[in-house]
Amino acid sequence: MDPKEAERTLESVLGRLPTGIAADARLEQGSSTTMRFANGAIHQPHREELSELSLRIADARRLGTVTTMDLSPHGLSRAVAEGLALARSAPEEPKFPGFPDGGTVRPRTPYSRATARLTPEAVAAHAQRLLDGARRDLPEGRISGVVHQGDLLRTVANTRGRLAQTRQSVLAMRVLVEDLAPDPPASGWAEAAHWDGRRLDGVRLGREASARVARAPAVSLPPGKYRVLLDGSAAAKLVDEFVSLGFSARGAEEGWSCLAGRWGRRIAPPGLTILDDGLSPEGLPVGIDWEGTPKRRTRLVDRGISGGPALDLLTAARMGKRPTGHALPPEAPLGGLGALPLQVQVRPGAARSLEELIRETGRGVLVTRLHYVRTVHAGKGIITGMTRDGTYRIERGEIVAPLRNLRFTESVLTALRAAELWGRERRCFAGDDERGLSAVTAPALLTSSFRFTSATVF
Repeated sequence: MDPKEAERTLESVLGRLPTGIAADARLEQGSSTTMRFANGAIHQPHREELSELSLRIADARRLGTVTTMDLSPHGLSRAVAEGLALARSAPEEPKFPGFPDGGTVRPRTPYSRATARLTPEAVAAHAQRLLDGARRDLPEGRISGVVHQGDLLRTVANTRGRLAQTRQSVLAMRVLVEDLAPDPPASGWAEAAHWDGRRLDGVRLGREASARVARAPAVSLPPGKYRVLLDGSAAAKLVDEFVSLGFSARGAEEGWSCLAGRWGRRIAPPGLTILDDGLSPEGLPVGIDWEGTPKRRTRLVDRGISGGPALDLLTAARMGKRPTGHALPPEAPLGGLGALPLQVQVRPGAARSLEELIRETGRGVLVTRLHYVRTVHAGKGIITGMTRDGTYRIERGEIVAPLRNLRFTESVLTALRAAELWGRERRCFAGDDERGLSAVTAPALLTSSFRFTSATVF
């Protein structure tokens, strides 16, 4: 993962192109360690080192994309030949604007060498601290989860002289604690991520998951609309679904975005601001997108007013706008999504603690995690899923009883429009793949409108 060697590799592949052919290329190099544990023991250590090159060739206005892990001279020549063949047989992109002009882009982003250089033994020690913390308050509990550490070097270059490079470090932790004694069993969940692993306390996170395990029998709650307090992980998932359904370039271009017709309009309370900020130390910083466009702070929701969609080179050209620095890799399957915000942050609110939010809820439901979330109607922003790993009834501003899990079916727009209060304290949550590709930094959030459509027996 030598930055200079990465530059030379991209120079080499672009130098193999015939005269007059334009292209851009990106080289992702990463090393990572993943420690999974189950039944209270580490059982699946995994170490990975990856180098993958993606080459996008423009033959006139026809684009072909090829990927390879063979960075030998033969491998690079083969990639060029296959990319040219794909481009010549591809349909025309009539509004392809060409690749961006040259210049060197190396944004200064927060990065931890200590985290990037964690050995597998050190990652295992983090996993052990999670286990120790979870056992402290629930020694008979069944504990499972994962710790992921990663170091990424992304280099992008094109035939017009653009050279961009960024580096990212990540440590992500997730832990599930289950008490199998009651019927139904009770469980608790906690997770966190940071670019500087020294900021994460595994023991504390394990204890947090144990504390969410119900100590009393769970009761049923009839379906209906309730005031719901979404704790950090649940709030982050709701925001992530909102951003995916609302700000996708393809969603805006094809008309299925839940914000179609609402750009520049009020969609949330005046105090709510949601950003995409790849440079912020509050998330998992990464300085450029996959086209080499530098990241910058983008207001997705500005004091309740919706901003515009995320755009890459092609979707921006088709819509007559400028790229916003949210390009994904052009190859399938990610290329089918178009541009998308990946480093999302909810600005802090007024509530000083989760306890204050519980008091302000009055009567409602506390949800600590949303599980198995799926899209029902993209254009209306309707999603469905389950509560999981700690759902509680709130009465008179106090938690009074654990609840059996509930299925929800609700529009993300309705839930955010009804947001009443959210916390000052925020946490960074890695995306579904836990590797730092995406992250949401969010506080707990209280909404007055959240619909549960059915109950469960567990």
